[in-house]
Amino acid sequence: MGEFHCLNVGCADTSIIIDGANTFLVDCYNIGDHSNLLPKSKSITGVFITHQHRDHYLGLQYLKDNGYSIEYLIFSPYDRRNGDNSITLDEWNEFNSLKNHFLTKGTQTRAPYRQDDFNKPWWDCGGVRFEIIGPHKDIATSATREIHDASLVIKTYMGERVCLFTGDASDTCLNKIAETTTNFCGDILHASHHGSINGAHLEFIKKCNAQHTVVSTSSGVHDNVPHVTALSHYKNHTANFVRRTDVDGTWKWTF
Repeated sequence: MGEFHCLNVGCADTSIIIDGANTFLVDCYNIGDHSNLLPKSKSITGVFITHQHRDHYLGLQYLKDNGYSIEYLIFSPYDRRNGDNSITLDEWNEFNSLKNHFLTKGTQTRAPYRQDDFNKPWWDCGGVRFEIIGPHKDIATSATREIHDASLVIKTYMGERVCLFTGDASDTCLNKIAETTTNFCGDILHASHHGSINGAHLEFIKKCNAQHTVVSTSSGVHDNVPHVTALSHYKNHTANFVRRTDVDGTWKWTF
């Protein structure tokens, strides 16, 4: 039996999937606060960093400092522009420094765009399978791109459960997915951008057909996050429940 945890880490993102000998992280902020869930072997099969903002990648520092190994580090294919206000140069350099540390330890890295062929998963680990449904390359590489346009959007199959991780994907990114993709959720939606209105694209949410929605957030950190209209979109188009980590805490599913 596997476990899937959407962790309460404030206005940030961390999820952990445990399936036998394999452990996967999707973003990793404050993972040290949940180190009891990490493998005693200190060997992590895969870490997905949806994009290079501290509230998504900073747990790599904990993993580095505490001697964890990562087999695969998968991250947004974003290429920072000069003077880019969507990500600071300090963040960009810090992430790349952490990435390079793990490279020297044998970690393999991938920075994928949306996969071309959905006849098979992007990564099949037996009990857990991953599809990369965003970002589309044309949006992620446009001349006016911002980092949220290149956030990874990952459909994850865990036994009979499915979770769609959206990172902080922008409306532009999500709209393109809604226009070009079918059956991309159907179960658990991990909502974009901590409940911000940018990332709560209505047509995307409708087409998710989510049974459950999880918003990893904390009020009072950023203005209008979570946003009342965004929460309304999720509540109106989620069949069962919408959970906020700051109100409802960590959520766990088994598969």
